[in-house]
Amino acid sequence: MKHNPIQLSEAAGDEAGQPLSSVRVPHLTAAAFCLTSATRSAIERASGDRRLNRVSAEISEGGIARACRAFETKRTPSLLIVEVSTGGAALLAELDALAAVCDPDTKVVVIGTENDIALYRKLTSRGISEYLVGTPSPMVLVSTVQRLFAQETATRPGKLYAFVGAKGGVGASTIAQNVAWTIAEEQGSPTLLLDLDFRFGSAAVNLDLKPVSGLEKYLDQRDKLDAALLDRLIVQRGEFLKVLPGFDDPLGDIDPSPEAIERLIEIARSSFPYVVADLPHDWTASSRDVLTSADEVIVIVSPDLPNLRNARALVQRLRTLRPNDAAPRLLINTCRMARRREIPPEKFARSIGIESWETMGFDAAAFGTAAAEGRTIREQSPRGRLQASLRRLAYDLTGKSQTSGRFRKLLGLG
Repeated sequence: MKHNPIQLSEAAGDEAGQPLSSVRVPHLTAAAFCLTSATRSAIERASGDRRLNRVSAEISEGGIARACRAFETKRTPSLLIVEVSTGGAALLAELDALAAVCDPDTKVVVIGTENDIALYRKLTSRGISEYLVGTPSPMVLVSTVQRLFAQETATRPGKLYAFVGAKGGVGASTIAQNVAWTIAEEQGSPTLLLDLDFRFGSAAVNLDLKPVSGLEKYLDQRDKLDAALLDRLIVQRGEFLKVLPGFDDPLGDIDPSPEAIERLIEIARSSFPYVVADLPHDWTASSRDVLTSADEVIVIVSPDLPNLRNARALVQRLRTLRPNDAAPRLLINTCRMARRREIPPEKFARSIGIESWETMGFDAAAFGTAAAEGRTIREQSPRGRLQASLRRLAYDLTGKSQTSGRFRKLLGLG
C-alpha cells in the first residue's frame, strides 16, 4: 500500500489557497474515538461537509482502549479514527491490541501529539493509513478521507451480484432483496439494491417503500445519469441499505436503453461497496450486459422441467459470455414441497453442468407473512432456517467470515 507523506506540523495540509477536490467519497461507515473536545468538534464539522455526505459516522469519547472494547463483538467500519496521547513504544503496544479486533480492510487514521518522522514510518510500515499531528482542521480531515477512499473508486469498483430467475415465480426477487438486506444489516456495509425489473419489480412493495418518482425520465439517455441523480432517486431502508425501485407507471412508454443501464451500474459500483442487482427473467441486451459484468451471478430455479430447460440455456450462454469466470451459483428454491414431484437437486445440477449447488426449502408462512407486512425474513424470523440459508449465501458472496473476521490482524503482526 502506498501512503502519502504527511507534514509533521500542527497545521499539516491546512494550506490557504489550496481548494479541496470536489470528488465525493463512496458510501462507507466510519467511527471516531476522541480524547479532546477540539478533535471531536473538527470531526463533527468534517462529517457535515458535502464531500462526505455519503459517510455514516459515529463519534465517541475515548481512545484506543475504548475502540477495542467497542469492536470486540462487531465488525469494524471502513474507516476508524483514533486520537492518542501516547507515543513511541507505548503507542505501538496500544495499536497491537487494536489490531486484534480490527478487520483487515479497515483503514485506520491516528491523531497524535508526537511530531516524529521515525514514529510515522513505524506506523505506516504496520499498515496505519495516516498519522496526523495535533488537532487537525475539518478540511484536513476531509482531504484525508478523500485521499484514502475517493481515488480508489476508479480502480476498485464495488462488487456486483446479479440475481436472475430461470423462470417467473421462482423467488429470485425475494432472495435478492433478502440477501441485500442481510449484507447491509449484518455486515454493517452500505449496500445498494437495484430493482432492474423496472416495470413489474417487487422491491418497493416487498420492502414497504415509497419510490421517488421520475426514474423513467432518466433511463432512456445515458448522459442524464450521474451520482448526484442516483442519490436523489434511491430510497433508504434501514441504516445501511438503499434501494432503487422501479417505475411508478409500469405501462409507461419509456424503454431503458442498454447504455443507460450500463451507466447506472457504473455509477452504483463507484458509490457502494456492494451492489445487488435483481434482474427480470427475460433475455434482453441490458440483462445480458449486467450478467456479463457482474462479479457473481446467482441463478435461482425451482426443481421442475421448465426451469431445467431455461437454466441449461442460461448457464450455457453465461459460460460463453464469461469464459474466464467460475460457473454461476445455482440456488434451487422452493424445494421439498409436499405432494409435488421434483427433480432431485444433484440430478438438476448435473443436467446443466454445475458441480455444486445450494437449496432453500419452501416456507409459505414465513415468505407470505414477510411480504404482506413489507418486512424481510431477517426481520420476520431472524433465527429461522430461511435466514440461516440467506446468511450463508450473503457471507459466501462477500467473502466475509461470520465468526473470525473481526479477530484477524490488521497491522501485519499475526
